[in-house]
Amino acid sequence: MKLGNQLGLLALCLAMLTQPAYAYLDPGTASLLLQGIIGGIAAAITVVSLYYNRVKAAFFRLFGKREESASK
Repeated sequence: MKLGNQLGLLALCLAMLTQPAYAYLDPGTASLLLQGIIGGIAAAITVVSLYYNRVKAAFFRLFGKREESASK
């Protein structure tokens, strides 16, 4: 069985074994979770934008066109 199928089966089995939590989640909790998700997305975009030029330059060095000095 593939790993994805195994994980899906495990998730299904765990979902069947859930019990009621008897807990109250107020709007402040949802707001906190939303802020964390938005902050994580903003951090990921910042990291990608900071390293984008470095990664692009590395790819051009590896796979870019090379100029031949003898042809000039």
